[in-house]
Amino acid sequence: MKKIYFAGKFNKKKDKSLTLAEQLKNDYRSKLLNSSTSLIKAKPNLKLAENVIYSGPFYCEEASNGDFTSTDCDTVIKEEYKSITSADVIVVVFDKSFSVGTIVELSWGLEQNKEIIIIYKEENGVYQIKSEYWFAILNAKLKNPKTQIIPYQHKKELIPLIKKHLKIN
Repeated sequence: MKKIYFAGKFNKKKDKSLTLAEQLKNDYRSKLLNSSTSLIKAKPNLKLAENVIYSGPFYCEEASNGDFTSTDCDTVIKEEYKSITSADVIVVVFDKSFSVGTIVELSWGLEQNKEIIIIYKEENGVYQIKSEYWFAILNAKLKNPKTQIIPYQHKKELIPLIKKHLKIN
């Protein structure tokens, strides 16, 4: 079984009248998992496909007291680091939502010599890599020449690109 960690900011609607699952419905990971509820709390061996396990992140991480939280910073960092360490592949998604956490997750994956796939939304710009994340993307390629860098134009391309490069249906 191949374990995949998906680095990228959660796409969450900021509507308090919705449940957390409803707020996370449009996140690309919810669509890959065919369930936004699966994205909320960690579950071991959560399958994306027959031979592919989703290893994280989850919106709520399990604290030492058994509670699930997205506000206990120590818990979030420890659980996500553990998920990245156990993963075989780190898929990094850079879209319009800036996230310092995504940069850190990418760095952790590079430090551990993980297979890295970077998928980024192309933007207008003067740089060869058409993304405000060009520096992080190029740094990843320099640190691990096997890093795959995949641009996309439209939001609708993201899920098919991920499935194609991970070889999942």
